[in-house]
Amino acid sequence: MAYPAKRVAEYAVVVWAAERLRRGLDASASLLCDPSAEGPLLGFPQIVGVRLVRVCEELGLLHRKDERIVGLTPEGERVAEGGEPRVFIPQLGAWAFFWAEDPLLLQPLLRVEPWKEPTAHAEAEERRRRWKSREQETQRPIKQTPRALLELCDAQGMRAPLELPATQDGRPIRLVSLDKNAEIVEAEGELAVEIAFLPGATEGSLRLRGSVAGKNVDQRMPALAGWDHARVFWELLRHNQIADLWNAQTGKLRIPFRSLQREEARKTFRLRLPFKGPEISGLGRFEDMSVEGIPIEPASQEDAQRWFEWLLVDRAAETQWPELYTRNTTELGALFPGFTLRAPAQGDLAHSIRGTERPRPAFWHLQATIDLDGGIQ
Repeated sequence: MAYPAKRVAEYAVVVWAAERLRRGLDASASLLCDPSAEGPLLGFPQIVGVRLVRVCEELGLLHRKDERIVGLTPEGERVAEGGEPRVFIPQLGAWAFFWAEDPLLLQPLLRVEPWKEPTAHAEAEERRRRWKSREQETQRPIKQTPRALLELCDAQGMRAPLELPATQDGRPIRLVSLDKNAEIVEAEGELAVEIAFLPGATEGSLRLRGSVAGKNVDQRMPALAGWDHARVFWELLRHNQIADLWNAQTGKLRIPFRSLQREEARKTFRLRLPFKGPEISGLGRFEDMSVEGIPIEPASQEDAQRWFEWLLVDRAAETQWPELYTRNTTELGALFPGFTLRAPAQGDLAHSIRGTERPRPAFWHLQATIDLDGGIQ
């Protein structure tokens, strides 16, 4: 792993070499201390210049032949043009990686921190705890380091450093080399990618939420192109094996009346539909979710008639005078475009809900005006 550090001497050597090479002049290490070459190490013995050139080579900043600088590496060019004495210094040690991939992300998530091994005291306490609980000591599982991580390694500084705001002090880093195998440790956090599609939207909005290393994360991500609300909703219906119930002409889901258990759905013609672990090709698998406010319509003529009559009964919250009953049948019938409905006679509707037990209030509201006209029908 390499972190940036302030290295004035190495920076001065690289800037001087870049200018000499640009002008086609000799960039030998000995000239770093030569006033005639405007060397940055005036007053120092030549051996200091030779040593610094070798250090710069070890840091992947330049190429040399014998003691002469013959070119800068891509990283050396970046240092020379950076305007500040920032040089990446490799650090050998153990590192903790938080690595997550998801089809919704344009690139994987990566967090790198120095790994802190537990102290001897902490290890002794852990062994004592295991002994008391008769818990067997387990070894951390070893797995291959993700190939994508290994491909990020750049020992020669051929690519720009990784800009990882979540790393130490928000500084960029460079992966120099990694072992091919890594120990799996307990995750230090959990992140979830949330995707939302609004009706009519041509792309989905992404948000990253969760926590890592005790820090809360709530960040908007680049929009997901190529997917819209209609396409994703269709995939969800396919997952629940009800895509054949979708009426593309009306934009509504055909629902049998008997399956509508919630009165709210019967009244609003809107349904809350759950999806258990939906998987969408190209986007991956999601946690259990639900979609609110799905527009619905009767699945058949019979369902429409039953639904219509149920709504008439639901409207009977007060005495149903003939004018009011007629108005209700007209208003409720308009909620079923494309269906031919038969408005039941008020007495027939009352009789259908009377039952053998104590009649419901709706029965009396429907029957009251009929009784005034001569008795129960």
